[in-house]
Amino acid sequence: MDFISIEKGENLFWLGRYVERVYRTLNYLEGLYDVLIDTDETAYKEFCVALNIPDVYEDASDFMTSYFFDELNPDSVYSNLSRAYDDGILLRNTISTRSLAYIQLALDAMEDAKAEGSGALCSFEVIDRLLAFWGSIDEYLSSGQERCLVKAGRYLERLDMQLRLGESWETIGVTIGKLDRRLQGAKIAYSGQKMRVLKNFAQLADDDPETRLVALETVQKLLNN
Repeated sequence: MDFISIEKGENLFWLGRYVERVYRTLNYLEGLYDVLIDTDETAYKEFCVALNIPDVYEDASDFMTSYFFDELNPDSVYSNLSRAYDDGILLRNTISTRSLAYIQLALDAMEDAKAEGSGALCSFEVIDRLLAFWGSIDEYLSSGQERCLVKAGRYLERLDMQLRLGESWETIGVTIGKLDRRLQGAKIAYSGQKMRVLKNFAQLADDDPETRLVALETVQKLLNN
């Protein structure tokens, strides 16, 4: 097995996190946009609280533009996708130029939509490009450990967002199982005790907000064993 440097391992891990963050955010925003337009113009504020990001937006319209496109907003979809691309550039010889090209195409779609003022209408194209990226990773990333590193990042990010955005414990439990397997395959040191706590939370399926908060804190400490 080839040696994987700490820097390369972190780039693979965060590539997975950033791509998943963008993918899941766009999926969630599809529903949120409908709420903002039809029923509650302040619903974005709850989203900011859930994701623990600053509410720097003047109103719903500003949120829908700035959070989506603003390259100077570190929390924006565009900024997170740009970080994924930056990691992908460093990993081009590992993940393949084809995999990297899907992230570039997703960025291009966002830039075209911003120029045309089409807003969230490009979400579907970006989502399709990111799904193609994951298919390409499965096809071209030959090292099992490297594939596990990028997918460990993917599932850790997914778990974090599922807890924050109130997804069911059933789906959270599936993600916990996938994360556990990928962390082992990636040879990342993590707390087995905290993993067992997370699995127990999923089995109990207690929707008390305090339980979710404790579970989220456990996720954040999972790799700091």
